Amino acid sequence: MAVPAPARPFLLRLADGRIWAGAEFTPGGFVCVHHPDEYNWCTIGVSVDGLLADRTPEDPLYGAQVEEYG
Repeated sequence: MAVPAPARPFLLRLADGRIWAGAEFTPGGFVCVHHPDEYNWCTIGVSVDGLLADRTPEDPLYGAQVEEYG
């Protein structure tokens, strides 16, 4: 069994100026983004690109930009 690499942290700068923290987990590349305005709420995606794809304008992730810091 493969030993997973450490999670790679990143920030998402939302179009409205808020910043959410996330992490990409490897192997596999799935991502988790924490919604700080909601208690125990996260969004999970198969990749960063997948997480941000096909968002509608009313979705907070619409237009979000990734800022890597890890």
